Amino acid sequence: MDTAIVTMTFANGAIGVIDNSRQAVYGYDQRVEVFGSMGSAAAANDHPNTAEISTAAGLMRDKPLHFFLERYNEAYVQETALFIDAILHDTPVIVDGHDAVQAERIALAAKMSMERGRPVKLSEVPGVSLESQTATP
Repeated sequence: MDTAIVTMTFANGAIGVIDNSRQAVYGYDQRVEVFGSMGSAAAANDHPNTAEISTAAGLMRDKPLHFFLERYNEAYVQETALFIDAILHDTPVIVDGHDAVQAERIALAAKMSMERGRPVKLSEVPGVSLESQTATP
C-alpha cells in the first residue's frame, strides 16, 4: 500500500483524519493540523532554511528535511532529558509503554479496517483496553 487515509471517531465525538503516503516526491512531509470550534493549531514541516522565492512562475523553497535525525534531533534531546529527569525525581514519564501500545493498536485497527472493508472499533483489537487503564503515579 502506498497511500492511505484513516478516519477515526473518538469517544467524545471528535473526528481525526490521518493521511499517509510512502512517497511524497517533494520531500518528507509531516504536518499536523487541529481544528475546533474555539480555534486551530498547526505545525509545519521543518526546512533547511526559511527562504521562499515568489515569482510569476510560482513559489520555490527547499524540500523538507529528509533524514529522521535531522527532523527529530531536538525532540530526541528533549525526550532524553525528560527521561533522565523522571528517573532522578521518581516521576512518571510523559509518554509511557501504555501510550506506545495504544498507538500500535490504532494502527492495527486501521489495517483490520482495510482488510475487512468496514470500520473497526478499538475494542475489537487485541490488547489492553483504553477504558480499563488508569494512570498511577
